[in-house]
Amino acid sequence: MSGIITAVICLAYLLLIIIFIKGWHSIADDTNAASTIDSPVSLSVVVPCRNEAENLPRLLHALKKQTFRHFEAVLVDDHSSDDTYGIMTRSQADFKKTIILKSQHEGKKQALAAGILATSGNFIVTTDADCLPSEKWLESLVACQSKHDPDLIIGPVNLTAGNSVFQRLQQVEFVSLIASGAGASGMKMPIMCNGANLAFKKSVWLKNKDHLHHEMLSGDDVFLLHRLKKQKGNIVFLKSEDAMVFTKAASSVSDFIKQRRRWASKTTSYSDWQSIFTAVVIFLMSLFQLCLFVYSLFCPAYWFVFAFLFLFKWTVDYKLLSTVKDFFHLKKLPYTSFVLSLIYPFYIVFTAILSFFPQREW
Repeated sequence: MSGIITAVICLAYLLLIIIFIKGWHSIADDTNAASTIDSPVSLSVVVPCRNEAENLPRLLHALKKQTFRHFEAVLVDDHSSDDTYGIMTRSQADFKKTIILKSQHEGKKQALAAGILATSGNFIVTTDADCLPSEKWLESLVACQSKHDPDLIIGPVNLTAGNSVFQRLQQVEFVSLIASGAGASGMKMPIMCNGANLAFKKSVWLKNKDHLHHEMLSGDDVFLLHRLKKQKGNIVFLKSEDAMVFTKAASSVSDFIKQRRRWASKTTSYSDWQSIFTAVVIFLMSLFQLCLFVYSLFCPAYWFVFAFLFLFKWTVDYKLLSTVKDFFHLKKLPYTSFVLSLIYPFYIVFTAILSFFPQREW
């Protein structure tokens, strides 16, 4: 019986990874695509912030250095207790147009919504205060919009990984998520995106803003994606290193678990079958690995089945990661991917269980 279950799970997982890899290869590289800009769009960059006095100046400096300058910066303070709002107001002279807001309602989703409603642009770009985009970030997004006229652009996001093993493991795990979402988009079955690097038409957001599950802590980005997917909207992944946005790795295991728990909690509200199928297959693969590991401690005959499943998953995962390693500049991939594979089943099952318990944080 365990052999049949192993075979079914392996086949489903292999199918997913093949789809992601094929989808990644099907996306054209749009790096250095500025020549495709036909006319400047009316662009607004929305940044919700809460207690980001340490990070916000770096993002504002990066926005100031953008090669595409025709945008308004919309900065929204979400009840910060530090100097975040002061930094916002002092930055106004650095941009042609700046809108500074204090969110009336607490929470990142509410701050983001307030910022979008205040924009004058018809094309919205969102990012987070702890992110750092390249100088050609906005230029590449505008070029993509001019070339493809998408309703939503999924931009690439990467983690800044230092020398610590923990940070490198986070980067590999994070890139696997971004690469999977990119590959799925390439196969015209988008399943995930990240609000740290997202662009969309304001009109489509206004049309769908009441269906973004504002009662949940996160997921407005993915829920917007799913709504547009249902409406046959034009969704593209921008495969360009110029469009890359870097964000910080979690500083502690506790912060990492909280973040992933928050992400996992939104899956209970998914209605997109492809996203649900992906989440279920990944969870079942991890759960079955964990069950086999525990069972093998009492029944050594099952060590062979566990070892086969572990090596199978690591090999398949490594194939996906090696496909995107140059684009995301992954280092020491054989080592980090192997270590991550050892930890992954425990982390996925633990996070999935935690996601069913109430959580309240920004």
